[in-house]
Amino acid sequence: MNNDKISILYVDDEENNLISFKATFRLKYKVFTAISGSDAIKILEENLIHVIITDQRMPNMTGVEFLEKVIDKFADPIRILLTGFTDMNAVVDAIN
Repeated sequence: MNNDKISILYVDDEENNLISFKATFRLKYKVFTAISGSDAIKILEENLIHVIITDQRMPNMTGVEFLEKVIDKFADPIRILLTGFTDMNAVVDAIN
């Protein structure tokens, strides 16, 4: 039986969200957190990540922009986009 944990990368510009996520899921999953899209890309380059969860509204690089950069180089991880706002344009962009 393989005991390796699934690795999750959570990207959010709100540090409290990163801390809460890691505290909640660290026992069952290998959790990586990043405060920006550029920090997240560095983590992806150095670690095998199975799931990427990213907030949409972040400064410098939105969640959709981050996922666009990631998809060509790191196609395997499952990608999840979170948003607390009704931004239909972002949803359409993410799907397309």
